[in-house]
Amino acid sequence: MIRGLYTSASGMLALQNRQESLANNLANINTPGFKQDVGVMRAFPEQLLSRMNDHEGLDVPGIPTMPGQPAIIGRLHTGVYMSEALPNFAQGDIEETRNPYDLALMDNIQPDQNGNERRLFYSVARIEQANLAQPAQQEDIRYTRNGNWSVNSEGYLVTAEGYYVLDSSNQAIRINHDPALGTNVGQNLKINERGEMMQVTIDPITKEEQYTALPTHARLGLAVVTDPQKLVREGTNVFRFEGDIAVEGIDLAEANDQAALAAGTYNTPMVEGRFGTQQGWRERSNVDPSQTMTSMMSVLRAYEANQRVITTIDGTLEKAANEIGRVNG
Repeated sequence: MIRGLYTSASGMLALQNRQESLANNLANINTPGFKQDVGVMRAFPEQLLSRMNDHEGLDVPGIPTMPGQPAIIGRLHTGVYMSEALPNFAQGDIEETRNPYDLALMDNIQPDQNGNERRLFYSVARIEQANLAQPAQQEDIRYTRNGNWSVNSEGYLVTAEGYYVLDSSNQAIRINHDPALGTNVGQNLKINERGEMMQVTIDPITKEEQYTALPTHARLGLAVVTDPQKLVREGTNVFRFEGDIAVEGIDLAEANDQAALAAGTYNTPMVEGRFGTQQGWRERSNVDPSQTMTSMMSVLRAYEANQRVITTIDGTLEKAANEIGRVNG
């Protein structure tokens, strides 16, 4: 009976953590590029119960018996716990904003030779003001799918969390107040489907749009991450990698893709042509509100069931302690 208390209590704690994860997903349903967490529930080790000093009993299906072994009662489950919350990197829907600083990232990059999933991310970093002229250090680089950006007072592209958006050289992208540009790019920034950055100007005679590559930033810092489930979430919408996770810049990934095609390793491109950036659009979160609400209701019912078990055991123990064996005077 006492074991039942601990089993039910562990279930309530695990369900509480699961409910918090679901609530966080629901709270970020309108956060651009947010990836929902999926709670992983695991069971504690089972215990095999047997009767002491008793070698006679019925056979329990699935449990072998040996001569001289005490009679087996059966297995006892000792509870569950939520071991971790893994982000689900499925593509979210995209919506049009007509904001030139919004960018939706769409990818259908194929798994690597070992079948590991690969996903495309923007590279961002927190950089000290004095180091903005230098490429970001690898340990400072983070990854996000949130393409909802703005321009700060110094003319740099930044995310809503204050991270600097990086180019393919890990340099913070500056489109205004940059002496190397001559003029501010501002709303005239153009980013094509390959992530290449240009400035749009209007020909004074033909009135046609002309595109000029930025002299300081050729391409966005897109990164191909292999096995993104190993990424560690920082805050709401930013991830870092630890350990042996493979991260390739998009230029290197495309070069490796072409080399594999030339060597006959692949028959069709696995990276090139399987991704795109769409300016004036942004990726929404991949949280399904109806599914999340249904899961929250299921978790609540399971929590209440464990609560009733504890209440029942508590009442039984109270009766055993206070009423059984009482002698009327």
